[in-house]
Amino acid sequence: MIDYVIQDRIQELENEMGRIAFNELNPIEKLKQTVAAVEDSLTRLKDYVLENPFASPADEIHFFKHVKPQVYCWKIYAFERYSVESWIPKQEDNQTRNFLLGELRTIERFFRLHDFHYQYYKMEATELDGLFFLRGSDLTGSILVPNVGEPDPSFATKGDYLFAKFIALDKLASWIQQQIFGLDGLSPGTIGQARPNNLKWTGESINLVEIAYGLWLTGQINNGNASVSEIVRWMEDNLNVQIGRAYRRWTEISRRDRANSTKYIDRMRDAINTRLEEEDDVSRQRKNNSR
Repeated sequence: MIDYVIQDRIQELENEMGRIAFNELNPIEKLKQTVAAVEDSLTRLKDYVLENPFASPADEIHFFKHVKPQVYCWKIYAFERYSVESWIPKQEDNQTRNFLLGELRTIERFFRLHDFHYQYYKMEATELDGLFFLRGSDLTGSILVPNVGEPDPSFATKGDYLFAKFIALDKLASWIQQQIFGLDGLSPGTIGQARPNNLKWTGESINLVEIAYGLWLTGQINNGNASVSEIVRWMEDNLNVQIGRAYRRWTEISRRDRANSTKYIDRMRDAINTRLEEEDDVSRQRKNNSR
């Protein structure tokens, strides 16, 4: 199945992004490794797509609307973040904060410049998918055409690059906000909370890895645009737990026997089913007693 092959490619890239993110690399080396990894993934995806035509227009739309942008966004993000990191003032916190706030305003201006397409992206609209995400769609002279470079007609559509950039800039905005929170001695998880977060994960951390990968693989966070590493960091921040590097913890799961690969999620399922059965038993008993 094409979905499994493509999903494997994305998971490989996510693992590589995790490795690069947690390695002690200087910014230029991190940029080089990220770009190389993304370009390799895109090349392999292109070869596969050209050798295995989509079964339907819906499959093609899904790929160019969701899958390719999810891969290409890492390259855009890497360049954008490198640019910000290279120019951050190091002398005073106020200068750093003002610079970062200015970068956020730059991102907002880009979104406003492409407001129609950005709102289409944020609202998960579908009405124009055939125009934006099918190869060969003709929008000559239309104001609906995204103002981006000429695409590779065999592996690009009118909208996939712009959606990739939206995802990348959303990631960049989140990273910038984390830097600002750090200057203020705050954690992103504490912003807007009326009281301290007293919840703490006390189970095995590997169980959270199962949940994190389940959330990522089923696209439950940020419309499927959050990486597994981002989900893991969010869990660490909000559950006061150290999980470690996502791609390394994943290897612990991948080495399990297939019949027992999701043992914690299976325990959750069994616990929920048991609770439902118990409630059904109570309900039946009440009905019998009322007769």
